[in-house]
Amino acid sequence: MSKLENKLQVKVSEPQKVVMEYLDALLSEIDPEINEPLPAPEVDTLREAKSIVENSDVPVFTEGAETLAQDEFQILLFDVSGVKFAVPLDKLNGILEWSSEISPMPNRSEWFVGILAERERQIKIIDTAIVVVPSKFRTQHKAENLKKIILIGDSCWGLACDSVSEVITLRQQDVRWRKDSSKRPWLAGTVIEHMCALLDADEFASMLGSDQLEPAA
Repeated sequence: MSKLENKLQVKVSEPQKVVMEYLDALLSEIDPEINEPLPAPEVDTLREAKSIVENSDVPVFTEGAETLAQDEFQILLFDVSGVKFAVPLDKLNGILEWSSEISPMPNRSEWFVGILAERERQIKIIDTAIVVVPSKFRTQHKAENLKKIILIGDSCWGLACDSVSEVITLRQQDVRWRKDSSKRPWLAGTVIEHMCALLDADEFASMLGSDQLEPAA
């Protein structure tokens, strides 16, 4: 039984156990005493981001951006190799369906899928699972399961994932924020209630652009 499962005192299925074991590993890198909030997005930014997701047929369950309290923000939940992740909604630049038009690029990193030409943009697609989920937790990962592409970094990068689900509203205290010394700089924190890891989209895009990312160990 994982530490998280024991703490929550819940009965879980085998797939859920994998998720909890992974979250346990992430939580071991997070100092519970640190709870530094991210700046709350401006209302106009939230409206724009919400519009992006609504136009991408992603269900949104929220009271509306204009009613959000100052310490609240929204995240998009998505699945990667059976593990749930999230990205702040104000860092989301769009969601695309998987495309057969992605052009592979030779001599690139294992996680680099290829280039997708979309509306005069050249989007670099990565296999998110290879970067964020250690190999022992992605034994069921298959390239054919990739169905969606989440755009970050001014739409230069596309995070390939299995599916996207919903947008939810969190309070700053709902997140266990990572400490600065985390060996996964792309990890902003974890959301225990929703059993997911929250990505730092800006740091993720920065690491991708500088070729600092390697397959998750």
